Amino acid sequence: MSRNAALLILVALLTTTPMTGQAQSHATRGGLIREDVANRVGLTRTWFTRVQMDSARSRVAHVNQHVSSTNAFSAWEVTHDRGTLVFTERDLDDFGDELGKAKAEKLAREKFESLKNAKLNPKLTAQVIPEITIYVMTDGGVVHAIDGQTGRTRWFTRVGNPNYPCDAPSANDHYVALLNGSTLYVLNQKNGEVAWKREVRGAPGAGPVVTDRMVFVPMANGAVEAYQLEDHRQVPWVYRSHGRAVVQPIWTGYAVAWPTDRGHLYVAEGNNAAIQFRLEASKPIVSQATKLAPSRIVVASIDGYVYCIHEQSGNLIWRFSTGEPIVRSPVVVGDHVYVVTDEDNLFRLSASNGLDQWSTTGVSGILAISQTRLYCLGQVGRMVILDRDSGSRLVSVPTESLDVQYLNNLTDRIVLGTSDGVIQCLRETQNRWPLIHAPASESPDQKDDAKPAPAPGAPAAAPAAADPFGADPFGGGAPASEPPASGAGADPFGTDPFGM
Repeated sequence: MSRNAALLILVALLTTTPMTGQAQSHATRGGLIREDVANRVGLTRTWFTRVQMDSARSRVAHVNQHVSSTNAFSAWEVTHDRGTLVFTERDLDDFGDELGKAKAEKLAREKFESLKNAKLNPKLTAQVIPEITIYVMTDGGVVHAIDGQTGRTRWFTRVGNPNYPCDAPSANDHYVALLNGSTLYVLNQKNGEVAWKREVRGAPGAGPVVTDRMVFVPMANGAVEAYQLEDHRQVPWVYRSHGRAVVQPIWTGYAVAWPTDRGHLYVAEGNNAAIQFRLEASKPIVSQATKLAPSRIVVASIDGYVYCIHEQSGNLIWRFSTGEPIVRSPVVVGDHVYVVTDEDNLFRLSASNGLDQWSTTGVSGILAISQTRLYCLGQVGRMVILDRDSGSRLVSVPTESLDVQYLNNLTDRIVLGTSDGVIQCLRETQNRWPLIHAPASESPDQKDDAKPAPAPGAPAAAPAAADPFGADPFGGGAPASEPPASGAGADPFGTDPFGM
């Protein structure tokens, strides 16, 4: 073969070979989605940061987020004929200090008056933005607290032994709790200093969850230990559940709920040493439950069902069968429940009755939800944008190289990154302020008093037995029988959805 012929064949191969890798590298640079690529799909990068870690030895292991119900900051927006100006109390002055509320408002009003005198038709609006903190945990024991609005580092600290496993952190407005090996660390939420630490009594199965007064730690043997935040020296409460507790519990503002690999979901009052009830699915539950305001819990199982229960009575409000195993947590936003199955199918259900509203294929996970769009992961890690009302596919963005993909069920912000420590936040261009999905914490007397009747064929949950732990809560005594189940028998609905 002549040299010219060989060159022609090589050129032909290069021009016909798919350029997936090249397109991917062109869409992202240095672990970031390029600004022009984001702009083409209606997004802008709000911020990016690098986690304080040794990227040669450590990797990002967990990302979690907390939206404060008590801490917030004020912002003033001045719109006029030529654009928009924003002043917040967290803006920095010439000396690198935060402006504060009074100074930021003064600057905004001065600018408003200046634009008014210039006949530019200004309009001044005030906003109150809840404090949002993103916690990034590395496998080397470094916790990095990031301001969710600006991307500024609030603090970072190293805890425990870098060779011990670390589980996902949890936070409230005052504390951050995490596990390093079998040691529970509770940090001050404002500065990251260790408030206290202690060895837990069992082998942890997953990360803890923080309530307003307690921190609950699930154990591999099915027990859940609860420690008082303000007096950790007290003997912990111990809840007994059947199966292994290897999924991080959730806190609804009233109850703590955790699943086990026996297919049971246990629900206990967050400030009372009592298991209220349990739900039985016919197969294991391997993902977190989800809060559905005002007083419901949604959970999904490998049996293919999505269950909605009342968090106080345990009554089953509705259930829906996808016909496919579910290993991811349901996502609740407004009046809708979004469920992704193990077969990469996405369902949108009515939150009130569980009816199927639409479904689509080729979705492996959800990243964030805005007023009109769903930001999802496709089957190969590419971000897929769907219309929220219809589920129709709008456009996709190459994000395959971004291996940190956080499911944000609290706000509309898209949080992506790389395991070597680059974290970025994207938002829709017109949404300057975050859309908050998380409902405010409710006290029991604020909840709806109606205790809905059980769904057809599902008897109401019986109250917990006199000894809710099945044993002495402090570890003594012989195990007794479990608290009564909400269903009848191993399969509370009398049928296996897969016919097995």
